[in-house]
Amino acid sequence: MGSLSIPAATTTFADSTGTQALAQLATERAAGLPSGRTTYRTITDYNDEMLALSRQHPDLVKHITLPHKTRQGREVYGIEVTHDVNAADGKPVLLMMGIHHGNEWPSGEHTLEFAYDLVNNAKKDRQVKRLLDQARVIFVPVVNVDGFVINRRTSCGLSPTCASNAGVDINRNYPFGWGSNAGSNATSRGPGPGSEPEVQNIMDLTTTNQATVLITNHTSGHTLLRPPLEKRAGDAPDEAVYAALTDAMAAKNGYTGMKSGFDYETTGETPDWSYYATRGLGFTFEIMKTQSTTSSYPEVIEDYLGTGRYEGKSNREAFMVALEYAADPAGHSVIKGKAPKGAVLKITKDFDLWTAPILQTGGVLDPPQAVPTHLESSLVAPTNGKFTWHVNPSVRPVPAYTANGVVATGPGNFLQESWTLTCARPNGEVLETVNVTVDRGQQVDVRLQECKKRFNGKGPKG
Repeated sequence: MGSLSIPAATTTFADSTGTQALAQLATERAAGLPSGRTTYRTITDYNDEMLALSRQHPDLVKHITLPHKTRQGREVYGIEVTHDVNAADGKPVLLMMGIHHGNEWPSGEHTLEFAYDLVNNAKKDRQVKRLLDQARVIFVPVVNVDGFVINRRTSCGLSPTCASNAGVDINRNYPFGWGSNAGSNATSRGPGPGSEPEVQNIMDLTTTNQATVLITNHTSGHTLLRPPLEKRAGDAPDEAVYAALTDAMAAKNGYTGMKSGFDYETTGETPDWSYYATRGLGFTFEIMKTQSTTSSYPEVIEDYLGTGRYEGKSNREAFMVALEYAADPAGHSVIKGKAPKGAVLKITKDFDLWTAPILQTGGVLDPPQAVPTHLESSLVAPTNGKFTWHVNPSVRPVPAYTANGVVATGPGNFLQESWTLTCARPNGEVLETVNVTVDRGQQVDVRLQECKKRFNGKGPKG
């Protein structure tokens, strides 16, 4: 995989405790950050900068408003970055987010800095230009806006006043494996699987885009985590692929790559839900070795660039490895074919995922709860009708969380499911439906002869 050269630091990290020396060090390091930041952002900074990027680069950056407001009524924003950003072009997606936990400030900083990095280099760096031709990157720097505004880990939950005892740890609220209370409790996990609007936002983004890689940034500890979230769930069916990509990214940022449950066990985390729902590979990056403080920004800079105490080990370069993999057809699936110009193509899947057995007060275990899951992505056939659609495999990993409890299945176990592909007029009238079964690294050619006949008026219109 290719990599960009990182500008050398103008000075080496020194063991100086002088305030003036540290301030000068931060200024020098900040010269290399894509945005030029020297201090942590506020929510206004994040929102204003994302909007400005979209206005300054309308063909490269699209501003998005996520569908669900927070419990306190705040909007959650993001941006998409790719060449010809407004086209429905069938590119694979890298989805990156920060600040699930409102007091983990560096996670949002690295997320938005990588967006700046791609924008700044979109025309002048060959690797970035190629990757933005091949893939789309969606950024949500602040998932938990309420928690970030008041600087606490949890969201506001159901409390109208955002009382401290009513917050939800939204990275324990995702449906898959929810409810065991590992790393949470009956309050912090939320009142139900996927109950929180912040979680619903990320689920909507993931289920409507072909996110072949998902990264959720957190702090701290310099670990790079992959499923499973609990040891009893066993290895992911794609463990060999997961481990190889973990190692490739960890070689760039110096983090310790490991299975999440062997760091500490949790319930209802983002990467496990996204993987078992879509088969896109999901990871947690635990940024920096120290927690957020107002004076820790120099470490944010060094960890991103690979300078100072992290000399030669750049988180930015690990992100580039993830983007290379997200764009590589060998890591996902491709559906090709020809459809009438302007026809709306849609792929869907429906199935149940399951929570863990749900631990209630007094140690009572309720049965697992089914969570209906719907995946749906669309594409508009281009002028010449020929389309190339980069998608996650239809062949789904067998989950360990089932209607009967936790039943580990392990590597190589998959459900031979299909995408349902429809070809329709722009008004929604479906003209043809086909089932497409495709595995990782495979390409399928789809013939839509009936759609072409009916779309062009040469057959019955239903």
